[in-house]
Amino acid sequence: MKLFTILLQTALVGVIACSATASAHSSEAYGANILINRIEGIVWDPYRRPVRDLYVELQNENYFAVSRARTDSAGRFSFSGVAFGRYNVKVLTSGTNYLDYMESIDLVNVLRGAGDAIYLDIYLKFDKRKVNSNLGEITEAIFVQDVPEEARRLYRKGVKDLHEKRDVGFTELEESLKIFPIYFDVLNFIGREYVARKEYQKSLAYLIRSIDVNQRSFSSFYALAYACYQLAHRPEALEAARGAILLQPNSVNAELLYGTLLRLDRSYEKAEKALLAAKKLSKDNPVPEVQWQLALLYNKLGRNQEAADELETYLKVRPAATDEKQIQALIAKLRRNAKQKPVSVNN
Repeated sequence: MKLFTILLQTALVGVIACSATASAHSSEAYGANILINRIEGIVWDPYRRPVRDLYVELQNENYFAVSRARTDSAGRFSFSGVAFGRYNVKVLTSGTNYLDYMESIDLVNVLRGAGDAIYLDIYLKFDKRKVNSNLGEITEAIFVQDVPEEARRLYRKGVKDLHEKRDVGFTELEESLKIFPIYFDVLNFIGREYVARKEYQKSLAYLIRSIDVNQRSFSSFYALAYACYQLAHRPEALEAARGAILLQPNSVNAELLYGTLLRLDRSYEKAEKALLAAKKLSKDNPVPEVQWQLALLYNKLGRNQEAADELETYLKVRPAATDEKQIQALIAKLRRNAKQKPVSVNN
């Protein structure tokens, strides 16, 4: 337990020192590429679990479909080779208990010759006409506490209201914390709810408190790592991601996030180890982003032959690659320069 206390203290000190204003997404986030515009993300269910085998449709500003992808075993989808402009990303949930989801986005050419990359975390809601959600299943961490009944009632009501898009749920959850300040389920839920809403700065205090209460909460460590990553607080993100890996060493998403952060931190040897672990864990259900991150890493190391190999695998495991011609050209360029300096796959 001492190790988790150290991780918590490290994260806490770093986060307090960070600015209260959320910084912009890193241009390197999840492999932004100067040659290829990308729209990608993960689809989650209301319990923060990835949803596989759902179609995600990319529509133009007039709502006409221009491309379609299917979520993989980790809930991931991706569109590449997309022209600059305004789009709608729609998750098609026909045949499930979820409501359809749509979000409008803009691909912007900020710098001449540069690409744009947009990452989305999509959290689906239950269709109340089809299912009655079991509020007892909201938290994924098993943690037993002797909670006062009134605090528990307010927690359940707050979660229900937030699932039904009534922000009064936050007030009810805060009232629950006044009764029982160390209520892990509440702290964990509020933190992850703010992450889902992309209010990353607000999530930090709750996630740190939830870890203080339950230092074996994978979901809290992972959410804290992701929030800090989005806020460009990389040292804190690395510590939290390391905590997540220690708790669930078989998590593809955790190894992938940890490897990505290590690559951005230029800890290339450790990054390769983490990304190869993610590759091994996703052997039966490959996650294309693992290959993409390995390609970026090998290019940085001047190992362009291996970078090209990973991009070829990326094309094989990624469904409906609309940018196949661009990537094939990049592969050819990498192979031509296999014995030369890196060819700048990304910025």
